[in-house]
Amino acid sequence: MGNQSLARLYMENLDVRVTSMGYNQVWTDWRELDYTPDFNKFYLICDGEGWLKIGDSEFRPKPGQWFLMPHGVKQSYSYTSGPRYTKYWCHFTARIGDRNLFDLIQTPLYVDTKNDSEAIRLFRELLDSDAAASISGPLLVKSAMLRLVSYYIEHAVSSEVSLHRSTEPEPLEQVISYIQSSYRHNLTITDLAEKAHLHPNYFIRVFKRQFGISPIQYIKKRRLEEAKLLLVTTNLPLSEIGERIGISDISYLSRIFKESTGFSPTAYRMTFNSHQTVSP
Repeated sequence: MGNQSLARLYMENLDVRVTSMGYNQVWTDWRELDYTPDFNKFYLICDGEGWLKIGDSEFRPKPGQWFLMPHGVKQSYSYTSGPRYTKYWCHFTARIGDRNLFDLIQTPLYVDTKNDSEAIRLFRELLDSDAAASISGPLLVKSAMLRLVSYYIEHAVSSEVSLHRSTEPEPLEQVISYIQSSYRHNLTITDLAEKAHLHPNYFIRVFKRQFGISPIQYIKKRRLEEAKLLLVTTNLPLSEIGERIGISDISYLSRIFKESTGFSPTAYRMTFNSHQTVSP
């Protein structure tokens, strides 16, 4: 499985939660040394001077620079003798299963927004969402946080995504590759667990902890992705598509397809096939 596909799998199962946020000038006692947070932090520097240390790297961030201070990494920060920082900031978790997103995907510790108004707008959106009194306020916060994470990753990562070397243990890498090549066949948890050299129950827990999705859910997802592709790029009957993706029971395929997409296979083909049209 390529890095790009694996990274997309992580993003699909990403859960974000914001614990605090703000926009302010830091206090005169803004200083802490050698602590390790159990959350991630974003700092978008708007004005002023200061000092950060993230792991072994030291920085004197400039206005327009957006810093990531990851969960589980030793950090320090301090004001300096110049004007104190004014910054947008938030503390948040970003997890796939029980793994931190930034333990899985390699990103630099900061991006230069070049004073992009979009970056500021996204932070303002987060703060405004938190202030919303509506019942959907928590959803607005989560949505705004996902957009912040998306912006940072899109501007921090090249077109070829890099994953940390320890991201995908070799046995699980073999299992993912096996599912990719063999999802058309009858795959059982016992078979997959044997390939990972793990007990089936433990294998399920490890797989979900790593990818945020169970093995069976992943197999079904892969089959439905192929079904959607075949529906819009071929004229194959549903029975043959079912055979090609490893689901011979057409009633079952139709049911899970509609549960996943909101469309029956026929309606999906009519709606998304560029050579056909359908009334809304």
